[in-house]
Amino acid sequence: MRHRMLILLCVLSVAVISAVGSSVDARQASTLDEEFGRASREYGVPRDLLLAMGYVNTRWEMPPPSASDYEESDPEGQGNYGVMALTRNPARDTLGEAASLTGLSVDDLKSDRASNVRGGAAVLAKLAGSRKPSDLDGWYDAVSAYGGGFGYADQVYEVLQSGASKGISTGEHLELAPHDVEVPPLYSAQSTGDYAGSTWYGNGGGNYTDSRREATYDINTIVIHVTQGSWSSAINWFASEYNTSSSAHYVVRSSDGFIGQSVREEDIAWHAGWWETNKHSVGIEHEGYITDPAWFTGAMYRSSARLSAYLARKYAIPIDREHIIGHNEVPGCLTGGGGAGCHTDPGPYWDWPRYMSLVRNYAEAYKQVVDNATPQRFRASDRWVYDTRHAATNRGYDHRKLGRPLSIRDNAAYKISTPARDSYAVYGWWPADADYNNRTAFRIRTTDGWVRRVVDQRTNGGRWVGLGTYVLDAGDSYRVQVASRSTGRGSIVADAVKIVRK
Repeated sequence: MRHRMLILLCVLSVAVISAVGSSVDARQASTLDEEFGRASREYGVPRDLLLAMGYVNTRWEMPPPSASDYEESDPEGQGNYGVMALTRNPARDTLGEAASLTGLSVDDLKSDRASNVRGGAAVLAKLAGSRKPSDLDGWYDAVSAYGGGFGYADQVYEVLQSGASKGISTGEHLELAPHDVEVPPLYSAQSTGDYAGSTWYGNGGGNYTDSRREATYDINTIVIHVTQGSWSSAINWFASEYNTSSSAHYVVRSSDGFIGQSVREEDIAWHAGWWETNKHSVGIEHEGYITDPAWFTGAMYRSSARLSAYLARKYAIPIDREHIIGHNEVPGCLTGGGGAGCHTDPGPYWDWPRYMSLVRNYAEAYKQVVDNATPQRFRASDRWVYDTRHAATNRGYDHRKLGRPLSIRDNAAYKISTPARDSYAVYGWWPADADYNNRTAFRIRTTDGWVRRVVDQRTNGGRWVGLGTYVLDAGDSYRVQVASRSTGRGSIVADAVKIVRK
């Protein structure tokens, strides 16, 4: 009888071990697409919404828990875990909430992909409430609450609208078809940052030092960071009302190079982990993970390099690797004094030669002059007659003019090429003549629409006259005009215009 019991126990043990092994093998063998599908069915959350969130969070990869462990005073240590970016830091604890909702352990939620997806779906379902939205647009507020702000929801819904396709490191390939969803206007409620190509989001917790340091400290260094998370997670973290003890001046998005600003340049951001560097530097975060070079897109490199070039011009920062450095190269860290413990970002895949070359190219002063005789860059009707008088003060051989203002719109136009969305000073040139129009209107197409600048062409002839500094989009188009209508008297002249990048 005893032997029979031992045999039975052995058989049962083998059966249990076999069952557990099969369960583990099944979990390991499941695809991410299947894991999203199971979580979707269990919690009543749209599968494609989970896919879009996972794509924004990690591009469907499963980073190790150490990739973004919470660490006080570390701008990259937000405490985001897994494909679904479950969060545990003093401000938010969706990781703990997921454990409570699913019964899974925190360790499993951090390190096991299927558990992480299931936990994310459970948290999102609770945020949506018992009456689940009937369509994808109805989930927007729940997604916003999940990610800590509208910036996250906007990113997710942009992915839903455009779709996504990507192979991941496990050998799987995922597809997300485009959806007809409403994407709110891109951050329309925000204002322009210090850099004309940025949008201001601010720092809700005062996690910076109010300095006005243009008068107190020299800005002589640019520090390059990688967020170890999504663009919106960094923007929301820095804007949090909780005292995060960390911040950066700018955050650059991977997909399109969009730039958000969290700390004014004149103030000291807490980003380097070493006070002496913080005092004299501007910190630029870049969306992504240091272990995956796919995050470092051409759009990101170009946008960030334009930002660094602007900073180099503005603060006379030398464009070399002693003054444009990685977070891992902060001097205090290298000497062992940095409390942040020697960071690794931007990591081995950041292309320093490419980046520095772009910064140097963008930092070169860009200007363009378009004369009325410049081939294929000036257009005007036959009403604008050629005039070769005033040879000493013409910009070139001749100019074009209307003998008197018209009652109809028949503007002369200049085709202007700009290499990047940036601030440009615009100038006009006309020859000297006391009988010219005293209220000539120049029109400049800016990123905010057409701007009208009225000048007196009876004065300042034969020189460049400033018409103002404006933010112009990248491109090549007829964006400066001389208006044919005027409330003044006298001939209206179209000779030359010039732009200079500031």
